[in-house]
Amino acid sequence: MSGLKSKFTGEDQPRNPGCLVTQDVPAVCLRLQSHRQQIALPYALLLRAELSDDETNCVILFATHEISVRGRHLREVYLAVSQAQATEVGIGQSAILRDGAAFLGPLVTEVRIEPTDESGRARR
Repeated sequence: MSGLKSKFTGEDQPRNPGCLVTQDVPAVCLRLQSHRQQIALPYALLLRAELSDDETNCVILFATHEISVRGRHLREVYLAVSQAQATEVGIGQSAILRDGAAFLGPLVTEVRIEPTDESGRARR
């Protein structure tokens, strides 16, 4: 039986770092996970999402928190959040990430979660 063969073999196969979980219907809340904390924020409090031109930084602003997501190829994170389809954003599984490794989807390397004050500015 002949079929299409992947151009990647064995260890060269692209891997999904598991940084973004989505669903087809709008989600009620967005779960965020950094190395130090986890939080779930309701989409009802989402004010804005911004993506840098080079797709390495995505800022997600809620009424109560400012979230900074850093990594590579973050357009998918931005689109999923802006359409309320992201259910979880977190740092990639470091066990499958190595220098030069091919990966599928966005690669999140840092998530900073900062509460905001009454004026909407992040408290640092």
